[in-house]
Amino acid sequence: MPTELKERRKIYSQRKKSSLCPRCGGKKKKNSKFIYCDDCREFFRNYNREISEDINEVRRSRYEQRKEKNCCPRCGTFIGKKSANVLCPQCLDKQYTYNTGAKRPKKKTKK
Repeated sequence: MPTELKERRKIYSQRKKSSLCPRCGGKKKKNSKFIYCDDCREFFRNYNREISEDINEVRRSRYEQRKEKNCCPRCGTFIGKKSANVLCPQCLDKQYTYNTGAKRPKKKTKK
């Protein structure tokens, strides 16, 4: 496969127009709704699976380390032992807004 971007893009377009797999140039099944052939799709699936397993492992270990140190698992801000929440107030606000689309209501303090 050529190394220059223009050449690669040209070959990709030619293969795609002629109903071939853009990556390897092999024939696809006639009724296939996918751009790539089965072999290339399998390659991408396995490649992505390996990468995401590595990334998830690193994220899990960081999450556990931060929790042990009484820090917010997302941003690493120190929370303290007395906090009832796992996340810091800023991350809780972001999560609430993401889930509901509205701002998180403020707690009323007793006088």
